[in-house]
Amino acid sequence: MNKKFDQHIIRGLKQLAQKECANYDNGSCLLEECPCHAIQPAYQTVHDGTVNCDYCIFTVLPQQPELNTAVWHEIFREEGAAGEGWKECVRCHKPFIPGSNRQRYCVDCGAAAKQIRIREKQRRYRERQKVVGSVTL
Repeated sequence: MNKKFDQHIIRGLKQLAQKECANYDNGSCLLEECPCHAIQPAYQTVHDGTVNCDYCIFTVLPQQPELNTAVWHEIFREEGAAGEGWKECVRCHKPFIPGSNRQRYCVDCGAAAKQIRIREKQRRYRERQKVVGSVTL
């Protein structure tokens, strides 16, 4: 289970580095003039040290708060707590770290789910008002 989440995190980091890192150029790091070492392919998990670029961690990664939280959670996770704290979004099945034990949706899906709940609540309210309004004494 933990490896699945790590693969998701590593894939997100690679995409973020390619898109947003100012030092990334066709797989190379402009600062160090070597292959980009934001992701070390020698390591399988984030906890082992696969993320090795300070610029990427402290400057690029905070642009995506959910991914940032996931990376720091994995970096500081204790050895015995494999995957503890992770949940899978009910809607998109993407792994995320919940803010509370009742959270069921990731950040992206939470707003959409809330909108759907509000819409449904308003629909039920209007139906009740129609029934109440149609009763005559």
